[in-house]
Amino acid sequence: MTALTHRGLYRNSLLILGGLLGSVVLLVAGLAAAMRIATSGDQLLPWVGAALGIFVFAVGVCILTGLRWHRWTIDGNAVAIEEWPLVPMTGRRRERRVPLGAIVALRNVQNAADELLTLSTRDGEQFALPPDLLPGNGLTRKPDQAGLAAFAGRLQAAMTAAGHAAPPVVDGLGFWNRPTGLALLGVTLLASLAVAAATLWGVWEGVTGRNHRGSEAVALLVLLPVGVGWVLRRSWQRRRSVLRAMRQSHPFSS
Repeated sequence: MTALTHRGLYRNSLLILGGLLGSVVLLVAGLAAAMRIATSGDQLLPWVGAALGIFVFAVGVCILTGLRWHRWTIDGNAVAIEEWPLVPMTGRRRERRVPLGAIVALRNVQNAADELLTLSTRDGEQFALPPDLLPGNGLTRKPDQAGLAAFAGRLQAAMTAAGHAAPPVVDGLGFWNRPTGLALLGVTLLASLAVAAATLWGVWEGVTGRNHRGSEAVALLVLLPVGVGWVLRRSWQRRRSVLRAMRQSHPFSS
């Protein structure tokens, strides 16, 4: 049997968002300390620039740490699963060979802007496969969800050919669709709104507007509530959709 492979870049959204929240707290603490130390606007500007620079650096570290390559290869009567960090030395490599007969569930799970294909085994192990990116430039590249769905179909076909019952691919609830994840997104949205308001006030007063080093941080902080709000809305909609489908499939369950 010819090996079939799919590779995608996994984004650990929980780690990235947690690091972003921590960076925002660090930024607020730094700005508060700067306002207490500085006695004039000229003295305040270098402190604000340093705080914004540390914020950008901390966010960048969290993002790079949360990015990992995931690759699944259908080979013979098993699927070989490999995971390794995008940036060397920022995480451990993971390898596992899962027999096709040990796969009990396949689900589509939301991960911020992506839809992951998750695999569950009889032993309770779970693995996630992100989509690849469509051709494009930089941030304009969109996830190739159709390619990921096609790979899921080939995995099911391989299970059937090997004499195993292939589970259907169904929509499932991920961390961001559960109460804890939704609550965390709500807190993040409120915090981002407060920080964005403070940032706009700083720009209005001229505290951050003249600082070129912090221009990227200013733009990120102002636009952050838009991105968080979009993810929160999408997560809530997925939760409602999955729960509705579960009620329709089990109409007599409580």
